[in-house]
Amino acid sequence: MRQGSKPTIRDVAERAGVSLTTVSYVLSGRLGGTTRISEPTKQRVQEAVRELGYVANRAARGMRRGKTELVAVAIGNLEWPWDRALAAAAARVLPQHGYQPVVLLGDAWRQFMLSGGADGVILGFIQESVTKDETMLELARRGVPQVVISEVMQPAGFDVLAPEPADGIAAGMDFLTAHHRRIACIRRADESRRAIPSRYSGYVAGLERAGLPVDPELVRTSHHRKDVAYQAALDLLQLPDRPTAIFASDDMEALQAIRAAFRLGLRVPEDVQVVGVGNSTEGQESDPALTTVGPEPIFDRVVNMLVDRLESGSTGEGVRVPAPWTLHLRGTTLQD
Repeated sequence: MRQGSKPTIRDVAERAGVSLTTVSYVLSGRLGGTTRISEPTKQRVQEAVRELGYVANRAARGMRRGKTELVAVAIGNLEWPWDRALAAAAARVLPQHGYQPVVLLGDAWRQFMLSGGADGVILGFIQESVTKDETMLELARRGVPQVVISEVMQPAGFDVLAPEPADGIAAGMDFLTAHHRRIACIRRADESRRAIPSRYSGYVAGLERAGLPVDPELVRTSHHRKDVAYQAALDLLQLPDRPTAIFASDDMEALQAIRAAFRLGLRVPEDVQVVGVGNSTEGQESDPALTTVGPEPIFDRVVNMLVDRLESGSTGEGVRVPAPWTLHLRGTTLQD
């Protein structure tokens, strides 16, 4: 090895006294099958790597294999609890299988994937009412592994993790209407354009089941922004006849409602009760812990679904895996 140059795989082989092929097998972890590497040989290679300070060139290795060893993770906004949880799961799970995540916001994943930027993609951000996406179909035709979180999509050369929120939202609203008559809602502004039953429609249906009117004064939109959700909650809680409960269409909005209540000197849950949607880590760790509607943690599962596709080389039709939602009663509601 020349003075000042970076060590190469050839330097490792010479130091360990083995072939380049042996070093490659040890570094890749491919020690099964017909290739047998003895434990002493493996240890000599690993010791040479440590002594030389050898670091594999990921880009060069990827070019040789025809892979990037990257996985795109498409999300909407890092402020959203679900998106942060998905990005964190990808960062935790993918390296265990030799992949690194590339987090992309909004629609940036489309061009990135069409240009071959990653070996596969996890889609946490897709328009919720979309039943067919041309970019996804094109990637499926190319055999690119994909997993999407969608309530309405069906497998078409990719796998679908399908949230099923309706029953959980109904349970949350039935719990609130059993104890309250003035129930406000902080909703996402885009829900009226969705082609599937929305969280807001679950709020309306819950009021109707209880024989309660839908009062426009008690409904606010957040545009899925923290500052707007916070102001919406302040406005609701300062009404002359303020609500005694708030149903928020997302945990982020629910947490802002708790913050607003504390700002106004109100106690949660004694003065106002709050129910969110999502079962996010932030909601579980808040004080008081957030009562919410949502699935059990699903993000490791989503990432592992994509890893299974990558490692199996499957190009089949795909599978649809349901993720039922339930009501998780915690500290922002009073228990009977």
